[in-house]
Amino acid sequence: MNFGKFTVVSDRNVQALEETHEEMIFNLDHIVSVKPIKIPMAEKVIDGFWIRTTNGKKYRAISAPDVIKDLLHN
Repeated sequence: MNFGKFTVVSDRNVQALEETHEEMIFNLDHIVSVKPIKIPMAEKVIDGFWIRTTNGKKYRAISAPDVIKDLLHN
């Protein structure tokens, strides 16, 4: 297994005024696609990633492992 740590934007707490960030570890072998995106935050727009996994779940991440970033920027 090949794991990587991502910081994911979570809107789990619907009543929260701000979006929360959670660190998650994904098995990189189960990631189907990663797309660079712009994520609007409360005060600014930041660069992030749209991650889709083999089970169909989708995540917005504000940080990704270097191996993913290197693949996108080369």
